[in-house]
Amino acid sequence: MSKLTDTQLIVLSKAARRDDGASVVPERVNKAAAAKVAASLVARKLMREIRAKPGTPVWREDGDGRRVSLVILRAGRDAIGVEDAKEAEPAPAVADRDTPTSAEVDNHPGQSTPRAGSKQALVITMLSSESGATIDALIAATGWLPHTTRAALTGLRKRGFAIERARGEDNITRYSLVEQPTAGVPVAG
Repeated sequence: MSKLTDTQLIVLSKAARRDDGASVVPERVNKAAAAKVAASLVARKLMREIRAKPGTPVWREDGDGRRVSLVILRAGRDAIGVEDAKEAEPAPAVADRDTPTSAEVDNHPGQSTPRAGSKQALVITMLSSESGATIDALIAATGWLPHTTRAALTGLRKRGFAIERARGEDNITRYSLVEQPTAGVPVAG
């Protein structure tokens, strides 16, 4: 399978975080680009289009005016290295919370939390899963070279993230996020 684009990774990771597995059209993506991304993900059998249910994000409207949602499949979760929603407890959707997190309100460069939708945010999501992530899974999800992926892990450590490296019985090294930085932690510049 060829590499996924940044937009495809964003769409998949946002859908993987939701209970219903539905994706929201990313900001600054026009209708034509959204249609192209959806068609590509559906053709690769990573996502599928379904009739939108009440409360589910609408990806597009079809020719008859019916609302259509784009939902992640198991293969899509595997492509970005996250567990199935039934196995792992998903993060709450922004719409489900009364107040946004500080990262959602004020996400400036130099903060400890990476920009939402970035490859570093994807890496943090993958490291936050219960089983963690392997270097190979991180490389596949980001499209980075191995040395770049390891450098990103080092950069996250410098920003205050506690990342644990453990080798399992299968002799495969997995990285997992133990602790995220608190708001008062200074950021190494």
